[in-house]
Amino acid sequence: MNDLLIEIGTEELPARFIENSKEAFKSLIEESLIARRISFEKIEVFGTPRRIVAYVTNLSGKQEEILTLKYGPPTNIAYDQTGNPLKPAIGFAKSQGVSVDELIRVERDGIEVVAYEKKEGGRKTEEILPEILKETIQKIAFPKRMRWGYETFEFARPIKWLLVLYGEKVIHVKIADVISGNVSFGHRFLKQGPILINNPREYFSKLKDAYVIVDDKERKRLIVNGINRIERESNAKALYDESLLNEILYITEYPYALKGTFHNSYLKLPVPVLINVMRSHQRYIPLGHEDGTLEPSFIFFANTLPKDERVIIRGNEKVLKARLDDASFYFEEDKKIDLFSLYEKLASLIYHEKIGTMKEKAERVEKIADYVARVLDIQQPDKVKRASKLLKVDLLTHMVGEFPELQGKMGRIYAELKGEDKEVSSAIEEHYYPTSTEGKLPETRLGTIMSISDKIDTLVSFFSCGISPTGNLDPYGLRRCAIGLVRILVEKGINLSLQELISIGYKEGEKIRNRLPLDDVKYELTDFVVTRFKYLMIDRGFDQDLVESVIPWASLDLYDAYLRLLTLNEIRSVPDFEKLIVGFKRVFNITKKMEGTYEVKKELFQKKEEEILHSVYEIKKDPYLLLMKERSYRDALSSLIEFKDPIDRFFEKVYVMVEEESVRNNRLALLKNIKDMFLLFCDFQKIKSD
Repeated sequence: MNDLLIEIGTEELPARFIENSKEAFKSLIEESLIARRISFEKIEVFGTPRRIVAYVTNLSGKQEEILTLKYGPPTNIAYDQTGNPLKPAIGFAKSQGVSVDELIRVERDGIEVVAYEKKEGGRKTEEILPEILKETIQKIAFPKRMRWGYETFEFARPIKWLLVLYGEKVIHVKIADVISGNVSFGHRFLKQGPILINNPREYFSKLKDAYVIVDDKERKRLIVNGINRIERESNAKALYDESLLNEILYITEYPYALKGTFHNSYLKLPVPVLINVMRSHQRYIPLGHEDGTLEPSFIFFANTLPKDERVIIRGNEKVLKARLDDASFYFEEDKKIDLFSLYEKLASLIYHEKIGTMKEKAERVEKIADYVARVLDIQQPDKVKRASKLLKVDLLTHMVGEFPELQGKMGRIYAELKGEDKEVSSAIEEHYYPTSTEGKLPETRLGTIMSISDKIDTLVSFFSCGISPTGNLDPYGLRRCAIGLVRILVEKGINLSLQELISIGYKEGEKIRNRLPLDDVKYELTDFVVTRFKYLMIDRGFDQDLVESVIPWASLDLYDAYLRLLTLNEIRSVPDFEKLIVGFKRVFNITKKMEGTYEVKKELFQKKEEEILHSVYEIKKDPYLLLMKERSYRDALSSLIEFKDPIDRFFEKVYVMVEEESVRNNRLALLKNIKDMFLLFCDFQKIKSD
C-alpha cells in the first residue's frame, strides 16, 4: 500500500469557490475508488488560492477481485448421457470466451445448470488512477467555470500544473493542456522556481519551506493566533465570524497578521457601514468592544512575510481611507434624500427580466403582507403599507449602490434618521432576515410579516417563470430563501397555510408574463419548500423516519407539522408507542387497498375482541378529533396509544379474512376506520419499528 498525492495547481481561485470544491473533490475520489473496489484508509482534501490538494493514505496496490457466476443452460440439455458437451454447452462456453472444460455444474432454483465462475478485477491501482483522475477532476463543481486557450476542458481557473504521486511513482495523465508530473510550486513571491516532490510524505514539509501552508487547519490556527495576539496588544475585541475567517483562509497561503489604523473622524459613520467597508470589501477585521463601539483600528493579513511591516500597513491604511472617504460622501448625500421620493423610481430598477421591476415587487409584497397580517389578526394596515413602500428604496441610495451588502441596513438607518416609526424602520432591515441558513430571524411582528411576504413573492415569482435551482447552481438564492421561510414559520410558531401563501403570491403576480399554471407552481414549489423543511429537521437532530411521517402535513402548514414532529419525538421512547406502531402497520397492510368510508354493523360481531376494539374507537373518536382541531397533539397521541392493547388482542383472537363475506367486510371496515383515525395525525407507516 502507498499514499496517493494529487495537487491541482491553478491561477488564483476565488475564495468562495474553494470550500465546496474541496468537498466535491473528496466525494468524487471516494466514490470512484469504492466503485473500482480499491481500498484506502482516509481521504483528505486541502485548498489554497493556488491549489486543490487530495491526499489518500494507504491506497491498495490493486483492485479487490470478485467472483461472479454466469449461468448457462440446464445440464440435461447441455451434455449427453455419457457427459459429452452438446451444442448448448459449447455455445455457452463460447459466449463466455472460455473452453467447455472450464464450465462447472451448480444448482439454480432447484435445477442443475452449467455455469462459469468468472473472476473480475485485480488490475493494478496505478493502471486505473489515470482514468480516476480524468473522471474526478473534470466533475469538480464550481459556481462558474471557464475555458482557456484552445481547450474545451472547463475548470474554475486555468490549470497551471498537475502533480500526481502514488508512492514514489509518478502517475502520468493529461488534463486539458497539462501533463502530470512530480513538480510543485511554492509561494508566488517568496519562493520562485519548481519544487521536486519525491514522495507524498515529504510534500507538506517541502511546501512549508516554500512558504505555503497547505493544511487548512494549520493555516487557520496561524490566522486565529495572529488575531488573538493583536487583540491582546490592543485591549480590544476582533469582530469577525466564521465566514470572514474562511475568506481570509482561502485568500492566503502564508497568512501574516498586522494591525492598521484610521482617523477617529470616520467613527461618525454608522457602525454597519464601517464594518462592511472593512470586512466585505477589504477582508479586514474591525476591532471594537462588547458595547458595540469600534476602535479606529483593524486587523488584516498579508499573504507574505514582509521585509518592512510599516510599508504594508501604510498601503492598507491608504486603501481603507479611500473607501471610508467614499462612504462618508455617500452617507452625507443620502441623508439629503426623501426616502418616499425614491419609491416611484423603483420602476426603473429591474428585479428580473422575466419578473419585472423592483416597484412591481414592492407592490406584490404589500398585498401579500396585508393578507398575512389579516390571517394572523395583526391590525397594522398603515404600518404594512408604509413599510412595503420603504422596503426596497435604499437600493437607489448612493451607499447601497456602492456597498450592496448594506441593503436593508441602510434603509433602516436612513428611516430612523428621518424620524420614521421604529417598527417600520426595523422591518426594512428585518425583511431580509435570515440572511444565512443559521442567521438571526426578524424580531418585530412587522419585520416578520414583511420577511414572510418578501420570501413568498420571491419564490412564487421565480418558480412561476420556470426558474428553480439546478444541481449546485442557485444564482438567486432560492434555497436560502426557502430555508428562511421555513425557519421563520417554525421557530416563531406561525400557523399559515403554505398552499394559500403560494396562491396569494401567484394571484398578485398577474403582471408576470408567460407564467406556468398555478397547479404546476404549487406542486413544484411545495415540494421545494417541504424538502428544505425535511433536511432542516434532520439537521436539528430529529430521526428521518419521524420527519418523513409528518411531511404530508408540512405541505399544508409547516409549523403544524413541526408540532406533530415534536410530539412524536417526545413519545417515541414510550414502550407502548413502539408496539402501537407494529399494530398499526398490521391494520394498515390489511386495509391499504380500501378507499372511502365504511359503516360498521355491530350485529355482525362474533368475537368480544371486535366489540371491545369498536367500543374504544367509538369512545375515543370524537374527543380525538377535537384534540386534533385544537392542536393538542400530546393528548391526541396519548389517546391513540390506548388502542395498543385492543388492537393486539383483536389480531390474536380474530381472523379477519373469513369466508363469510359480510363478517369479513365488517371487520375490514372497523380496521379501515381506525386506520383513517390514526392517519389524521401522521403517516405511521413511515415510522420504523424494531
